[in-house]
Amino acid sequence: MLKYTFLIGWLLISHTIHAQEKIENGTYITTNKLQYITIKDDFQFTYILHRGYSPYMIKEQRKKEKTSRACGVVGYIADLYGNGTYHILDGKLFLAFKIDYLSSREIDKRLIEGYVFEISQLEKIEE
Repeated sequence: MLKYTFLIGWLLISHTIHAQEKIENGTYITTNKLQYITIKDDFQFTYILHRGYSPYMIKEQRKKEKTSRACGVVGYIADLYGNGTYHILDGKLFLAFKIDYLSSREIDKRLIEGYVFEISQLEKIEE
């Protein structure tokens, strides 16, 4: 009987750990609403950091406004853009960017260092 209790406990713990080690494909936004992470197949991702405001912030602001807009265009400035591979460990998403060292453009230090996010702090959004 103790053997079955141990087996069931082990299965529950391993299932919980395995569930934390996955993230669905799709677009996620961080708590500051400026960083977009798109999770793709084969552990690939794209990343955009907006400066000042993001499409999500403007969309939410327009939902709160009572009057509809007949026209108007909003321009977005990307402070940082990149792609690469990710891995998950202990409920954290680690982003490792692909860097073209042969490129003539200056390489942003943030791309070299990569980023780490708590998966629980990411919100999946529809685009």
